[in-house]
Amino acid sequence: MFYSEALVVNYPSKPTAMDYQLNKDSKVFLSAIFSWDLPHLKDVVEDALFHSQQIDIGGPAVTHNETALQWPDKPVKIRHQHEAEHVRGSFPMTWTSRGCIRNCPWCIVPTIEGRLMNEYDTVQYAPLILDNNFLACSDSHIEKVLQHWSGKKVDWNQGLDARLYTSAFRNLVTKHNVKPTTWRFAYDSAGVSRYVQRAVEDINKQVKDKSRIRIYLLFGFNESEQEAISRAKEIIEWGASPWPMAYRPLDWPNRDYYVAPGWSRKKLVDFRRFFSRPWLWASMEYDDYQPRKTANG
Repeated sequence: MFYSEALVVNYPSKPTAMDYQLNKDSKVFLSAIFSWDLPHLKDVVEDALFHSQQIDIGGPAVTHNETALQWPDKPVKIRHQHEAEHVRGSFPMTWTSRGCIRNCPWCIVPTIEGRLMNEYDTVQYAPLILDNNFLACSDSHIEKVLQHWSGKKVDWNQGLDARLYTSAFRNLVTKHNVKPTTWRFAYDSAGVSRYVQRAVEDINKQVKDKSRIRIYLLFGFNESEQEAISRAKEIIEWGASPWPMAYRPLDWPNRDYYVAPGWSRKKLVDFRRFFSRPWLWASMEYDDYQPRKTANG
């Protein structure tokens, strides 16, 4: 993201400071979500410095790699605060809390948000809630959010922690007439299978459409291909849809797949393609899947 003052513009390619008619009192704000975007961010910073701009940078990739992003004696500030989500207005997504009580080795949240829950005093409606672990919030905060979302649609887009899910929460959602468009949970390792199964089976009491129960399926982290296939099939058998997400190390430098031991790039691509397409896994077995060959295999 690149913006100057209060102006926000989406660019199809990397922006530069000259994309704006900046004056000496302007400030450039930059944010990077993924580590492979950091080279672009550095280029824009250097360009903005050339034009004598004040610069603030932030975002998950920046705060996680802070020590590698230093411009001594230059007007570059790393921001750790989350002011943007407190701006009042009508937006497609929002946060009501930050942080997560877990410490999953594949997740960046503990290093950038911490393991204590930071519940926001003031919340504003948006159809997508991006909280790191909504169900780890206090009962009073959850109740406040559900009251604020009463009669409106919601999507806990980051996924709910199945270990903390109970039928009491589903009943509370119903009580406040909150309308989930999709129920999402994370199935990142075999150790949480019984919790995910319990959550899916409980949601199935109200929702019979598999496409409205989606399970984020991390694959390629300390498991074989067969173990990942087995977990994907479990999700389907429980009455939900898998949403495959390939593991990448937190400092992965590019957009391509990280190939874990025992995997190949082709296996990663085939797994993701098959189990992200319901018309495939609903009509055939994975062993019968024969994808078309591509130039890079």
